[in-house]
Amino acid sequence: MNSSNSKQPSKFTRFLRNNAALLLLIFCVLAITAVVLAVTLTRNNTVLPDDPVSGNPGNDEPGDVTPGGDQPTTPSKQKIDVYFKSPLEYTKVGLEYTYGPDHLFVWKQTLNEWSAHKAVDLHAEEGTEVTAMYDGTVIKAESTFNNGYYVTIDHGEGVIATYASLKDLEVKAGDTVKQGDVLGYVSTTAECEYKEGPHLHLEVSVNDEAADPMPYVTGQVYRTIEVEVEA
Repeated sequence: MNSSNSKQPSKFTRFLRNNAALLLLIFCVLAITAVVLAVTLTRNNTVLPDDPVSGNPGNDEPGDVTPGGDQPTTPSKQKIDVYFKSPLEYTKVGLEYTYGPDHLFVWKQTLNEWSAHKAVDLHAEEGTEVTAMYDGTVIKAESTFNNGYYVTIDHGEGVIATYASLKDLEVKAGDTVKQGDVLGYVSTTAECEYKEGPHLHLEVSVNDEAADPMPYVTGQVYRTIEVEVEA
């Protein structure tokens, strides 16, 4: 028997040849498995930031914590005119203001004489509310024979007003009042004018000089003040 110079394939080589398809399939499965594991591990190890961003999503303004992203408003100042108001709803003007350069006289029925009148008498029904014409501080709240029950208020800027011939005073000396606050009620307590009927005897002085009250009653006098408004 003649010997052959060619070598026979090994068992391993024959195994590879016979099972090449199966081995390729196994390799593919292992490769896919490795990829899936790598992706899973990467996701689980994602590092979150130490200080997550808080606040409203989509809000680009730093430090804005107002609900809905609205910007906080800043009050601003605005100048407005505030007018004096009539102290009561009167039916007519009785004795007018006649004191001044001309020094006219009026007939005072109660005193039965002609004399100057440093006030205006505003007639109204008994018990009609008398209110402050403007903000101020009560200087006096008392009674005298001539004025009856009366209230004197410092309305600022040198303006002093006396509300006389009242009853049932609602304020006392030292009180701070606002425009429209009730001071008392129309009556006939002023003994020097009781025959004229129920009325408010109103006097005004400016820097200690008597002044006509009617421009204050009719709203011709005003103050310009600053108030805060939302921008």
